[in-house]
Amino acid sequence: MEIAFYFYTILVMLVCIVAGAVSLSAYFVSRKRSLLYMVAFFFFYFLDIALIFQNEYVGQNTDFPIEAFYSIDQPALRIFFALGIIEAMWLVACDFLDERRLALRIVPAVAFVALSAGVVLLMPEGQYKQFTFYSMRQVFILWCLGYALHRYRLTPAGVEKTRMRRQEPLFLIVLTLTMCIIFEDAFMMLVWDPDPASSTMLPLYISERNFSENFLMLAFAFFSLRESAATLRLRFKEPPVSENPAVQQHIDDLLPGFCSRHKLTAREREILELVLLGKDNQNIASELQLALGTVKAHVHNILKKTGHPSRQEL
Repeated sequence: MEIAFYFYTILVMLVCIVAGAVSLSAYFVSRKRSLLYMVAFFFFYFLDIALIFQNEYVGQNTDFPIEAFYSIDQPALRIFFALGIIEAMWLVACDFLDERRLALRIVPAVAFVALSAGVVLLMPEGQYKQFTFYSMRQVFILWCLGYALHRYRLTPAGVEKTRMRRQEPLFLIVLTLTMCIIFEDAFMMLVWDPDPASSTMLPLYISERNFSENFLMLAFAFFSLRESAATLRLRFKEPPVSENPAVQQHIDDLLPGFCSRHKLTAREREILELVLLGKDNQNIASELQLALGTVKAHVHNILKKTGHPSRQEL
């Protein structure tokens, strides 16, 4: 059994490394901040698993007292790693929801640290302290899901709501696995009563892990790899060319995915880029050697496809 847990842990850590490396590669070619946040997510989750791996390695060939089953080893490190994991997740959600308020990006993380530290310092040792401490992560995830659902309900019907609805599978997977994490922790920490006379390390191996949490990380890895692969594939076909680093690079970063999402034609994309550079219809017509009426028709179609009422909104 010990060898099975060994290879299982190695596999989870390997997935973190691969997903983080691919996300970092996609970030370098696209500069999308959400990909960099995913790199941080996998990095801190790797460290969290490595801490478990280290505890098991150090615990080999030693007695396993029943008190250790309900203990919280190295709580400061665990809070720090958990903060890195969930804050990275929250920043990805903020980027997707276009939430730019600094307070809303930081305050939930501060609250998480304060509550976790309060549990460590104020609650008596035992199974309820352990359950409450580890449940702080799930409370944070549920907060993220609740806020995303709140924003979805406030968003009027249109392109933005459709874009948000595309993430429904991920939303449901995260919600389901988060509830599974809570139930698994409740059983392992509040219900299961390990045999004090047992000489096996199995209680320690099981108490250190939450398999539902590992599956949640694998789900994030799948979606992150899919997004990164799409970004890398797009950049392979259309490498960005920057003439004006301040403006052109920003356009190059966002335009391919935007045009693909809204199904703009090659000509519409060409005109859209010139619109974003601040050129009016007459200048665009002159540069592309098109009739002014043709340019106006293309701009009208672009606004209609993307759901924007004006060039300024676009």
